[in-house]
This record gives sequence, structure tokens and C-alpha cells, in this order.
Amino acid sequence: MNVERVLDSLDLDWIRILLWEHYHSDGPGRNPFDPSAMFKAQILKYLLQIPSNRRLALRLRRDRRLAKACGFRRHRTPSHGLFTQFRRRLGEEAYQLVFSRLARMLVESGTLIGKVVAVDSTHIAAYSGRAMDNVSGRSDPDARVGRGRRGFVLGYRVHTVWCADSELPIAYTVARAHAYAHPQYHCDNFFFMMKCDFLPSLT
Repeated sequence: MNVERVLDSLDLDWIRILLWEHYHSDGPGRNPFDPSAMFKAQILKYLLQIPSNRRLALRLRRDRRLAKACGFRRHRTPSHGLFTQFRRRLGEEAYQLVFSRLARMLVESGTLIGKVVAVDSTHIAAYSGRAMDNVSGRSDPDARVGRGRRGFVLGYRVHTVWCADSELPIAYTVARAHAYAHPQYHCDNFFFMMKCDFLPSLT
């Protein structure tokens, strides 16, 4: 897969307009990086399976072609801390808006059909520095213990609904590890949002 070609083919001008409202327009400080470039960098991180923001920042600093494909100017790329701030600044709501808009574009282009869908869930382990006495130490206060494939896991569960034809995700939610969300709930929300005239069949 040519990652540069994939990034260059993405028309994300609408993301720039959508995300600018999360930045302050006046006051002290340097000019922020283009939010569409920051978002492309997040896509790059996923495509290349880069494990951390620190590794992502280092990769962009060393590889000028990838930095240019994301939309960063010459000799100026974000630090790993700015990527962390970017994700916190946008929050869950903005990411859901972006995901919904991308899904709508795929539906309108005919890439995403969704008549037959598959449902899957996976666990994400949370940070835990708690001692064996279960009293001292620190851990993620929002995480919960749930049953995973290899025993119990402290963390969260990502529920994803996939289009069986294109193998692309059409809906998702993140819940605590002990929670179960019926897949029909996500499908109903997705097809109501898209205002499609078909109903999915669960596999």
C-alpha cells in the first residue's frame, strides 16, 4: 500500500472547517498546525501501525515525504505532546462527527453498502499501577474489569459494526470492559443517521 498516495487522495478541507472551532483565534502563542494535517497524521499512525505519538513525531521529523503527504510545511512538524493535545482538544464528539461524515461519503459513493454487516468487539487494556493489595497504587478510575479471550481484563471494550461487503467499519462505540451493547443498537443509530432506505442483516 502506497501510504503517500492514500493521504494525497484524501480531500479533508471539510475537516479543516469542522475542527477550527476547537482552536482559539486570538491571544498569545504560535500559530497552530493545520488541523487537517494533524488528522492525516493520525490516519498515518494507524496505517503504519506506529505505536505512540512520540514515534509518530519522530517518523515525521525524519521522513520529509510523509510529512509533506500529511500537509506539514518544510522543517516544521509537531512534537509528540502536540499530538496528545490535539486529541484531547477535539474530544470524543469531534471524532464521532468526523467518522460519521466519512461514513456518509462512503455511502454516497456506493463504497459502503451495509446490507449485511458483521459485529465484533475487542478489549483495550487500561493503565494500572495498583498493587496486589488492591488498595495502594493508581489505575484508570473509569476502567472496569471484564472477561476477555484470555481471562479478565481491566479496561474498555470497543464494539464495531462492519460492512461485510467492503469490510469497512460503519459504526462503533467504546464502553467499559464489563458492559455489553447489542449490535442492533449501533446499526439502528447508523442507518437513522444516514437516512438509508435499507435495513441490515446481522451475521
